[in-house]
Amino acid sequence: MANTQEQQIKSVYKDEATQKMLNEPLKDPSGVDPEDQQFLQLIVNLINEGKINIYSPSSLLNEPVYLSLDDDKKSKADMEANNLITAIREIKDLYDNGFTETFQIKNLVAKLRDNKERIEAVAGDIFII
Repeated sequence: MANTQEQQIKSVYKDEATQKMLNEPLKDPSGVDPEDQQFLQLIVNLINEGKINIYSPSSLLNEPVYLSLDDDKKSKADMEANNLITAIREIKDLYDNGFTETFQIKNLVAKLRDNKERIEAVAGDIFII
């Protein structure tokens, strides 16, 4: 049995260069939208300044606006903050590994910005990003 498992592993495994190529996100030849690039830099700067803690969704909240909301909007903002901070962690990981012009980061940044704008259309300027 061990021999069969070893043969399967060998048949799937490629050389190091091929493995590295397969594990890298694809680069987007069209580049990054300037608005998304500016938003990405804002996020990275806020993280580097310590204003956003990538493990604390509440660090995204604009406290004065958040505290003025009713309970229903606060709960929606809390849920959205969890979603946004998860996306920010993924974006930060790609950014830190040099994958700044890939389809993956491009889509994550656009989705993050769209979600933020959607909730802020209802609740006001509730996030610091």
